[in-house]
Amino acid sequence: MVFFTQDDIDNLISEDVPYFDLTSSLLDIDTIPGKITYSTRDATVVCCVEEVERIMHRFGLKIISNTSSGKFLDKDVLFLEASGPASYLHVIWKVTQNILEYSSGIATRTYKMVKAAREVNPDTVVVTTRKHFPGSKKLCIKGIIAGGAMPHRLGISETILIFRQHMNFIGGVKSLLDKISDIKKRIPEKKITVEVESIEDAIMMAKKGVDIIQFDKLSPDEIKKSVPSIKQCGDQIKIAAAGGVNLANIKEYVEAGSDIIVLSSAYFGKPADIKVRLTPLGDKDER
Repeated sequence: MVFFTQDDIDNLISEDVPYFDLTSSLLDIDTIPGKITYSTRDATVVCCVEEVERIMHRFGLKIISNTSSGKFLDKDVLFLEASGPASYLHVIWKVTQNILEYSSGIATRTYKMVKAAREVNPDTVVVTTRKHFPGSKKLCIKGIIAGGAMPHRLGISETILIFRQHMNFIGGVKSLLDKISDIKKRIPEKKITVEVESIEDAIMMAKKGVDIIQFDKLSPDEIKKSVPSIKQCGDQIKIAAAGGVNLANIKEYVEAGSDIIVLSSAYFGKPADIKVRLTPLGDKDER
């Protein structure tokens, strides 16, 4: 479970409600009791229900029914409902819908890609990059976990991932090869991942004992050609495919022999379509 602080929750609210709801106040509906319901318009993996509930609790609303994040729901399924004063229902309406739609969109796209990858190889691991929209990290991470993936790196402080940009400052690939043994000695409990752009570089890194070879923007055919040579250096070496992986081609990258699929595409796309209704309590058509 991704941890959201109370400040995180309050910040989500204050983005939409810096002071009060002017419209509800002018309509004099503040104290009228009502109900808010959320349901799927399409098959959806719902996400961030718990954070929406915390927003509801912040305004003293009563949760009537709910469904946990990570559940795959068919079309037209009611998965969350709450009751309380009409003014507070309108205050939380749009912020909660936005949270659910964007995070559930990420969760649903992730679910589809994980499902596709594991249809080819059940042991394939799907992970996502740090290319989420700034300020949305926790919502994005919860979304991909709800969809069955894991984060590739939550930050740069705890993992070793060496890019071409790093090599530019140490003299290139050959200089890095000379440093691998020293890095292993200095921090033996960490695995070393190196991103490469050619099969030749991949084989050299594998021979030096790199734990994970990450191919950047190589085609599935190119990766497939390199797998036997890399695995000869050690069966424990993992091969990661990164750069341009999406639902349309993820199976090809798994079929090529990739142990790990690294992608950003789960973050970007159409939000889930969540139907929200606000009705007075007792309304016959409240759902």
